[in-house]
Amino acid sequence: MSTLKELCRYLLRTDLSNRKIAQQVRLAPSTVVRYRQRLRALNAQWEHVQALDEAALDQWLNPKRGAHKRRFVEPDWDYVHSELRKRGVTIALLHEEYAQDLESGVMSETEFRRRYHRYARSRGLVMRQARVPGQDLFLDFSGGRPTLTDQETGQTTPVELFVAVMGASRKTFAHAVASQKSVDWIACNAKALEFYGGVPTYLVPDNLKAAVTKVTRGEGALLNMTYAEFAAHYEAMVLPARPRKPKDKAPVEIGVLLAQRWILARLRNRVFFSLPELNTAIAELVDRMNERPMRGCGGKSRQQLFEELDAPALAPLPIEPYEYAEWKLKVPVGQDYHVPWEGHFYSVPHNLVGSKVNLKATRETVMAFHRDRRVSLHPRNSQVGGCSTLPEHQPPAHRAYSQDTVAHLLAWAKQHDGPLYAFVQRHSEAHRRPTLTLQACRGLKRLEREYGIERLQAACERALNVHANSVTSVRSILVRQLDRVGSPERESANDDALPAHENVRGADYYN
Repeated sequence: MSTLKELCRYLLRTDLSNRKIAQQVRLAPSTVVRYRQRLRALNAQWEHVQALDEAALDQWLNPKRGAHKRRFVEPDWDYVHSELRKRGVTIALLHEEYAQDLESGVMSETEFRRRYHRYARSRGLVMRQARVPGQDLFLDFSGGRPTLTDQETGQTTPVELFVAVMGASRKTFAHAVASQKSVDWIACNAKALEFYGGVPTYLVPDNLKAAVTKVTRGEGALLNMTYAEFAAHYEAMVLPARPRKPKDKAPVEIGVLLAQRWILARLRNRVFFSLPELNTAIAELVDRMNERPMRGCGGKSRQQLFEELDAPALAPLPIEPYEYAEWKLKVPVGQDYHVPWEGHFYSVPHNLVGSKVNLKATRETVMAFHRDRRVSLHPRNSQVGGCSTLPEHQPPAHRAYSQDTVAHLLAWAKQHDGPLYAFVQRHSEAHRRPTLTLQACRGLKRLEREYGIERLQAACERALNVHANSVTSVRSILVRQLDRVGSPERESANDDALPAHENVRGADYYN
């Protein structure tokens, strides 16, 4: 999703302050203010914005007009603070009363909240945070870790305990995984959303690497691309807890503490040999904890509060499950118009040479994106050093040269037929890249000039029998003269054969 569309999503679907949104999308707060005003003037709806492509959205939102500064009428913050201490009084109610008495200079509710928080901090006050139902899901890994035991050696291995807590009801989810790597983090997030049966407005993780790439004072948190895509798939916002701000993640810290007491303490004397076995035991204890009445909530359990508060406010889960994908950002395109992923090279359009692309890899495919537009799609290939090239990515001269030369060399191999042609076909099927087959045919022609066609045919036959598909293997067979001793099958069949000799007794001798 483009930065502009992501900005619009935050502006139209959340009540975050301009500064908070600026940190999330890494733009200046003044830019966020300008777009907020523009969207409000256009009476924009997210459904309309979502349907626009990047160019159309930019053209729609950016007429040449400046943002106007406004002067606000300040309320009596001492009065606001004293009223907030009364039962049932909220900032939203006080802002409504403040706005009713003014004809101009009225600040928005977001600005009202921001200025009250600034006032409260200046007095060293702490405001109790009332959690909005269905809004926040806090996520973290526990410091305490369960262990798995090897059945043969008895050696124990620690594993990670993931904990999620809903903000309003405090309903808790826990799940054990092998590591804190991105693939396990995403799997835990997906399982948590399935457990709650819906999607909250905000996902609030700690600043682990699987969620946040880096945090800077000026620009805020830069999300891990895989996690950002996961959140976009579920149409949730990610609001990482601020570093060294424990109040931001108090619910999950309490949830982690309870998980350690309710889960780890109760499982300390049990032995588990696999993650499924451990997670079955964890799920049973989590259900007991969520059903347990809480004294501070009128005797209601977390499950009861969840059904009353959070569950009705959650957005539905998407129909299609999220497909895990990894990203590499700003990968330079070399002069050969290929980009690497795990040692294999994939082509992109040749006109992108010198540019940078973002790579996305799923279990089955590798894709390249340039300016938020997909420019290539390849089946994923695990062959290190190999290359996947699409003809439409080549410049015309390269494409014509590759096709004509390969056709000529294949015709040469077919002319000789037999094992040589079969070897070339196998090479082409195994590598699926015309330039590699071209190099292989050239190498075979050099071997023909050096050793002759008969020995080359025999060497290719032997290579086929041992399932080798490289010219290096054929050369090795010729150098070691293995082509002269016949195929491995014939050698095996003749292992017991003895030469004729007058001193060798036959079977009749022993009758």
